[in-house]
Amino acid sequence: MVRKIEKNVASSLNAAEREKRCLTTPDRALRRALRRRGDKVLEPLRGVFVRRATWASLTPTDRTLWLMRAIGREHPTWRFCGASAAVAYGLPVTWGLLTHVFVDAPRAAGDRSEAGISWHHLRDEGGTAASLRLTSLWRTVFDCLTTFPAADALAVVDRAARLSAASARQVVDYLRSAHRGTRGVREAVEVAALADGRAGSGGESIARHTMHELGFVAPELQVWIEDPVEPGRWFRVDFLWMLPDGSIIIGELDGHQKTERPELMGGRSAVRVLQDERLRESHLTALRPAIVRFDYDTARDPERLGPLLERYGVPRRAHEPTLPRATRTIRAELTRICGWQVLVTEEVPA
Repeated sequence: MVRKIEKNVASSLNAAEREKRCLTTPDRALRRALRRRGDKVLEPLRGVFVRRATWASLTPTDRTLWLMRAIGREHPTWRFCGASAAVAYGLPVTWGLLTHVFVDAPRAAGDRSEAGISWHHLRDEGGTAASLRLTSLWRTVFDCLTTFPAADALAVVDRAARLSAASARQVVDYLRSAHRGTRGVREAVEVAALADGRAGSGGESIARHTMHELGFVAPELQVWIEDPVEPGRWFRVDFLWMLPDGSIIIGELDGHQKTERPELMGGRSAVRVLQDERLRESHLTALRPAIVRFDYDTARDPERLGPLLERYGVPRRAHEPTLPRATRTIRAELTRICGWQVLVTEEVPA
């Protein structure tokens, strides 16, 4: 009997792991058996189980998805919203904001309040992604804009603008039309006006919001620069400012992603990625730019990022922008024309 229970526990957990979800089961005996294995099995939400070793290997983003797949399987009429829906859509959510699974569903009289689940009842046509029922993409973005800190909200709306090929003007117009009079819409519009789908990561969006709050001139994003040492080879930098005298300042956000995420490494080892980064920067110095590097923690901290940018000569804004841009920049390139360095951008109407 014991051996049979052990086999049932293992096979059930294995089946869930193959589907990249936590385990839920209507079998009371199996639930009791799982709880008796608390040294090896974790119950992150009531009635939801996963091996402790497996859970420890997951990022907070993946943990959220595993929980959502389990809950969605157990409650197929529920929808996910807020930070949970944002994760499913592939929007960058700061890990510290993944505190609950956010559910859009009316609570029946018998439903218990459970730790780890945040209940909401929203009016929205809904959407799907990653085989999960969600609030629509833009309803999800609005909810993030009104509940996240502004810098983290910009990371979400930047990615949504990229996915939908929308301009900041279009996002602002949508918010004003669809959510007129709704609490928080004014603050949401202020953040959305900065949206730029070219942002390469959530960290870059957060850094850009910090720069904006400090009053610095907005940088050009993801600028292509031809290698001055090996013509025909091109580099791309995170941020670039071109000053009136023609000099340039390059900003680079350092992070572990470049050496830990396979899709960003292009089949290279972490050591090779670092070697290529050093070579790239050594070649860029032939242009005599100022290159300011900072990490994620600095990007979030105005007291650290502000003085750093000042020391490198990043200029402040002379005036505030009046309207968000109605066009999208799809490419920015630093090139030479008649011996002068010129920043050329290609823009399209959105």
